[in-house]
Amino acid sequence: MKNLFKFFAVAALFVGVGVSDTTSFTIHVIGDSTVCNYKDSAYPQKGWGQMLGGFFDGSRVKVNNVAIGGRSSKSFIKDGRLKSLEPSIKKGDFVFVQFGHNDRTANKPERYVPQDSFPYYMRQYITTAQKHGATPVLVSTVTMSGSRNVFSTGSNNYDSRGMMLKLAKEYKIPFVDLNMKSFNMYNTTYKGMMDSYVRKFLYMQLDAGLYPNYPKGSNDGNTHFQEMGSLGHGTMIAEELERGVNDDFLSAESKAELVKLVSALRPRFKVTVKANIATKGAITQNQSFPGGTPMTLRVVPASGETFEYWADENCKKISTSKLYYGFKTPNHNTTYTAMFKGGAACVVSKVDEPESSSSAVDQPLSSEVSSSSVAGPDTAKVECANLKGTALWPSPIDLANPDDGDGTTDTNHEGFVGKGFFNLTNDATSTATYKLTSDRSATNARLFIRYAFDGETNRDMKIKVDAQTYDVSLLPTGGWDVWDTAYVDDVWLDAVDFDMVLYSTTADGGPNVDMVSFTNEAVHRVGCPVAEVESSGGAVPDEGGMLNRAESRVAKAKFNPDALTLVLAGGAADIQVMNALGKVVLRDKRFVPAGELNLVKFTSGLSAGRYYIRVFLDGSLAVQSPLVVGIVQD
Repeated sequence: MKNLFKFFAVAALFVGVGVSDTTSFTIHVIGDSTVCNYKDSAYPQKGWGQMLGGFFDGSRVKVNNVAIGGRSSKSFIKDGRLKSLEPSIKKGDFVFVQFGHNDRTANKPERYVPQDSFPYYMRQYITTAQKHGATPVLVSTVTMSGSRNVFSTGSNNYDSRGMMLKLAKEYKIPFVDLNMKSFNMYNTTYKGMMDSYVRKFLYMQLDAGLYPNYPKGSNDGNTHFQEMGSLGHGTMIAEELERGVNDDFLSAESKAELVKLVSALRPRFKVTVKANIATKGAITQNQSFPGGTPMTLRVVPASGETFEYWADENCKKISTSKLYYGFKTPNHNTTYTAMFKGGAACVVSKVDEPESSSSAVDQPLSSEVSSSSVAGPDTAKVECANLKGTALWPSPIDLANPDDGDGTTDTNHEGFVGKGFFNLTNDATSTATYKLTSDRSATNARLFIRYAFDGETNRDMKIKVDAQTYDVSLLPTGGWDVWDTAYVDDVWLDAVDFDMVLYSTTADGGPNVDMVSFTNEAVHRVGCPVAEVESSGGAVPDEGGMLNRAESRVAKAKFNPDALTLVLAGGAADIQVMNALGKVVLRDKRFVPAGELNLVKFTSGLSAGRYYIRVFLDGSLAVQSPLVVGIVQD
């Protein structure tokens, strides 16, 4: 630690400033789902911005994490979030900005930012911070596991890292190269451990039953972090800030501010994790954290090995669980040992008395350890219908009483569930807003919406779920008492509070809307409990009744292989063409109106040969037929 304090002193002298221990300021953190706060109900999922405060002296530094999932450098601004943050930015503060992941999603226009436009949006964060006397700090995107590597190389060549570095040099401001730092960590320290350690210990690839919040487990091994993953990235950020003091492109003012920031970092202590046998399997790796940081120890024993307990630096048994969490890192270098049956005796490694120590028994995660919960709006007036879910509809939400809307809550038609239905005003601008929250994250949830209306033409709508807007085709149901179901696929959800907004798009307005459900469990109205999922039955209408009309539309589907035409009653279509080996060579997923669909253009790129076409409508198989292209039939 003497060397660390010497570094601070030398850095301060180098820039000719004195660092005051009484200096106080705020770090405002802007970013996406790898950065944002998550509720306790999502534990162990955490963003690195949620854990950043533990690396700084809390008496001098406040962290204001306004990152939000699903945003890009463009959509964060378009949402008005940068503007709403401005009044909180004061002289002497810092504004950390990390974007790049969602900016490159060309299939999501709300987020997508062409590379030549990325600097345009990033400049707005820089100039906004500087306008208020704050120091902008550009943070390159975390590497993320799976196929995502350094963003300026390989197939993922959206060079957000390179563009950020260029901007940092142009404006002479601090640059935290989290992208390269995490890339090197995964490819050196954790080399060969991507599946066994990185995805399962740092990312959200969780085995069933491992954590109480995820009884069925989680398969998110590429995108979002567990608490230990975000803490590890917090350490990387602290190391990058210390390194960055010596960047020669910094202005004298930026360097002085960065020294102030670095001087507020808390000491970090080495946590050594080992086992008493060589064939231990996967085990938590060594870390360096400030004292009091929440800590997790985990071991996945190798085949044939029997784990017995975790021992602390004094060889005292602290847990018999393979997963030990909810305790704090002591304020000194320490060692934990995974003790296996038949292994060597534990070796005491304690050097001095700790300032604080972990308990000798397993502890649940305390509210202090799981420090960041997301505050929701005033929910005193929310009416909870308390619908019960089913396996098909695990999170039913009554739409009768929106938080804000253009229309009326009615009960004058039969067949609704809950407290009624919402009758949107007959206007192309009518909307209905519902404040929802998700206790789990999902990148490909499915949304169901139950509705009814009579007429001859569609009442198509747009549905906004958090940052993403989806088009949904709503066909006439044949009567105001006849309820039908529409679907929206690949819905992105983060474990945060969000608005779901229904937008009318026709002069007739929207239909009567009864309820929605997500395939992701534990999505509910803010202020209402999570729906109880029954094994069968329940207050939600039976699946057969809700799907009857979808099935009848499927029955009307027809395919003409000679004319290459497809007749559908309308809905969410998934058209697949497979070759003789069963490999899908063409695929188109979209909402289609009722009527004939010509597939000549769709199949024009196929080589002559025999194929097989398969069409799903609203998730049900509607067409399966041989398809011959360019061969004269006898």
